[in-house]
Amino acid sequence: MKILAFGEVMMRMMPSNYKTLSQTNTLEFLFTGTGINVLSGLYQMGHQVYIVTKLPDNNVGKAASAEIRKLGIHDCYICYGGNHIGIYFLEQGIGNRASQVTYLNRKDSSFCLSQISDYDFSCLDGMDALHICGISLAVNENLRQITYKFIEEAKKRHVKIIFDCNYRPSLWAHQSFCAKEIYENVLKQADIVFAGLKDATLLLNKKIDSSLSHIEQIKEACRQMSHDYQIETIFGTIRNTQNHISTLNGYMYNSNQFLMSPSYELTIYDRIGAGDGFAAGAIHGYFSNMDPHLLIQYATVSGLLAHTTYGDSPIIGEDTILDFIKNGCVLLKR
Repeated sequence: MKILAFGEVMMRMMPSNYKTLSQTNTLEFLFTGTGINVLSGLYQMGHQVYIVTKLPDNNVGKAASAEIRKLGIHDCYICYGGNHIGIYFLEQGIGNRASQVTYLNRKDSSFCLSQISDYDFSCLDGMDALHICGISLAVNENLRQITYKFIEEAKKRHVKIIFDCNYRPSLWAHQSFCAKEIYENVLKQADIVFAGLKDATLLLNKKIDSSLSHIEQIKEACRQMSHDYQIETIFGTIRNTQNHISTLNGYMYNSNQFLMSPSYELTIYDRIGAGDGFAAGAIHGYFSNMDPHLLIQYATVSGLLAHTTYGDSPIIGEDTILDFIKNGCVLLKR
């Protein structure tokens, strides 16, 4: 399958060995973003993947595109201009200390200041799916209009729309009054959606009976979203922590059927981007016409194993995931 993602590329800066910024004079960096992460996972699973974005026209932009190519992602639809890339600093937590993320220069990045005229929408020709992240809706009105245009052009070509809600209240702080309407504009066009209970209740104002169990609330939220926006398939994850043990479940709602994966205990080496590992597994399973029960298990294990690798971009292939499903572990290859 040929899958295109429209979205932001950022630079991640991180002290090593769980240090804080005040404890180090050196930082590791890599390039990341929801679209990049999902495409990286899909490439590992055998798909042809493409990113469309705008990078600065300087050595930082060139380094970003080189990293994108290393991940197996075609960079032929990247445009260049401006001088800035969004940056975030990750201070990894450990034990009882939570990780901290600090953003710099995001709203002034080449991507966030890009114009419709920067993009050639013929990049959608021959694609099977377009991936869109909700963050592209939050930054500014201009970027929203570009997102809408990509969706409009994709629908003309009968390209499936994959939408990750990725609702971040902090990005909507000064425009929360219009977030629901903006999201609904996209949800009504989407075929595959990644969403959770908070998206349904806090963003979309769905009324869910709080006396129901947590699972039943999620099921009802999926039912309402599927019905109200005519969404074909909804995916999401549930994380639980009890007695310092974290677990992960995946769920899928399709044709009034709600399925959940088994519960898996998490080993966390690098959590950032792990949700994109789940998304890559779900998209792969969907387009591979997997049996639904295997599909949601496959997606969940893809997310599970993404917690165990360094960096935001998943690097786990199909054989490794199926090994884990079959054996409860990843077998040593000889």
